[in-house]
Amino acid sequence: ASAILARAPAVENGLGIGKRSPLFGNMATYINYGEGEEDATVQGAEWLQGVIQIQQGPDAEKAFTEEFQAAFSDLENNRQYNYGPVLDLFIQHSEDLFAAIPESRGEDRVKEIESFFALILSMLEMLDDESHLNDSTHRLCALFSSSEEQQPELRLRLLMMLYNTFNNPDFPVRYKVFKSIVDYSAKAGLFDQVLPYLEYLDSWMVDWEPYLDVEEKRTLYRDIASYMRSMNKRLDSFNHLKKYHKLFQDEQASVIKQQKVMDSTIELVKDAIQLPSVIQFDDILTFDTVKALSETQHKSLLELCNTFLSGSVGDLTKFHQKNGKFFDEYELSYPDAMSKIRLLTLATLAHGKSEIELEQVAEAIQEEKDNVERWVVRAISEGFIDGRIDQLNHKVLVKSAFQRKFETQEWAFLDSKLTQWIDNLESVIKFIGDQKVLREGAA
Repeated sequence: ASAILARAPAVENGLGIGKRSPLFGNMATYINYGEGEEDATVQGAEWLQGVIQIQQGPDAEKAFTEEFQAAFSDLENNRQYNYGPVLDLFIQHSEDLFAAIPESRGEDRVKEIESFFALILSMLEMLDDESHLNDSTHRLCALFSSSEEQQPELRLRLLMMLYNTFNNPDFPVRYKVFKSIVDYSAKAGLFDQVLPYLEYLDSWMVDWEPYLDVEEKRTLYRDIASYMRSMNKRLDSFNHLKKYHKLFQDEQASVIKQQKVMDSTIELVKDAIQLPSVIQFDDILTFDTVKALSETQHKSLLELCNTFLSGSVGDLTKFHQKNGKFFDEYELSYPDAMSKIRLLTLATLAHGKSEIELEQVAEAIQEEKDNVERWVVRAISEGFIDGRIDQLNHKVLVKSAFQRKFETQEWAFLDSKLTQWIDNLESVIKFIGDQKVLREGAA
């Protein structure tokens, strides 16, 4: 899915306005404003002329009419169908259109404005000059994004229509339009309308790769993370922030140590510590931005992350005793951190075992025996372990457990397991083969 859906104006008896520019390739044509035999461009100009007369008076209307007549005469006389001057004129006089919508019963005017901009977008497709196309697209993005108070939903729809005009996935300006959609929807309080399309972002980024520099990629992921956070979608924000930090791998130290990057790193690590569903720490600890904390006053954050990676309840207790003010300074909850490390410690205890005594669990997580079952139930429900409690024998029967880190030792363990499985399969195959030979000999 490469399109962002937006309601486009339905127009009957539409007329095309010329040949589509080769810059666009095979693309949809949205426009066709007007009815009957009259040229769509002329109809659009007449409609805009009426709006200008109402808003700005007869002098402004006359000036626009003269400009249009001159531009349109050149268009009719030019066999190359250069719509650039007419397009520029229409965009220039579109800035006040949103103010023309009455506060009550303005539906008809909204439809008219959508149809007029559909005309503009269709003219945009006719441009052969790539520079002119880029400039016009930027002007339209700025025009649609210029106010969050005045018809924000209409403006967002128009931005989406502009994005869909470039339905060639790797078209150069597509990223710019999408970024305008993201930024405007967030400012206008409409970001929830963009959320469904973010699942396609990574594939779109591949399409846009030839036209993006690394700073543009970073900015997009960082801004989306910020907008998600403002909506209290903390986990989604964290995941986009991780993508932002991945883009700093092998970057120069001077860039990584910039204050805005360092602030974002602290935010990332705090999220990992605070969010109950974040239990994997080995990935963020490989980020160069996170490693850089070791050379700053924030190195205790890195130490705490390593505790969640491979430490125990006892390790967190020692960390807290050594860094008494740490949790208050970073606005972190020590009880929440203790809950997470208990569940992680339980996962480590269960790893590679088929059963563990409840008494062992109590000792490992430093909890009263009467409360142990509650922690086991929580560990099972939250995915730290897969198993069940054998209450009669005071045991936890384990099927599998969460792997906290996957390094050389873990790869060696997996290799040994795979070798064992392969040997077992070969033994089974050999046994079946031997039995087949015996049956054939007996026959």
